[in-house]
Amino acid sequence: MKFTENRPIACAALALVVAGTLVIGGGNALIDQKKDVQAAFSAPSESISAELKEMADNAVVMNSIVANAEGAESEKTDAVSAAIDALNRAETIPDRYDAAQALNAAVEDLYSYGSNLKLSETDAGDFRYKYKNFSSALLRISHDSYNEQAAAFNEEKRGFPAGLISAVRGIGDAALYE
Repeated sequence: MKFTENRPIACAALALVVAGTLVIGGGNALIDQKKDVQAAFSAPSESISAELKEMADNAVVMNSIVANAEGAESEKTDAVSAAIDALNRAETIPDRYDAAQALNAAVEDLYSYGSNLKLSETDAGDFRYKYKNFSSALLRISHDSYNEQAAAFNEEKRGFPAGLISAVRGIGDAALYE
């Protein structure tokens, strides 16, 4: 019997080709899905990342208004500045979540403090407006669908054969914003 006519070898070769195709093609599809989920987090507009930038921008203005107010102490503004810097330095999604929570706490303290300062009418109006924008960004984040998309990807990735393919290819879970 010739090597080219050997059915067991042909079946084994076919099985290797099919398995290789699944691992390569399926792995690439999973990687693309994960990239799509991550892109939903970091899109330039209408994303959690864009809202975090909005929060930081509004916090900067609020901080500036309080810092320039007569009799203002720097303790609250320093805390907000540190929280903004931490948010800007945060690279992972969980780190960005933690930094956003710290920024929210610092801004809430700043708002309470700044509301009791003697501000000009214009500054007081701007201060309240920026706080409203900051709070609106937080609300939009709470309604963002990113976590649902990430959880759906993670669930799909745990199924068969995706779980096997992701283990072979080293594809990790999509991080949740929490």
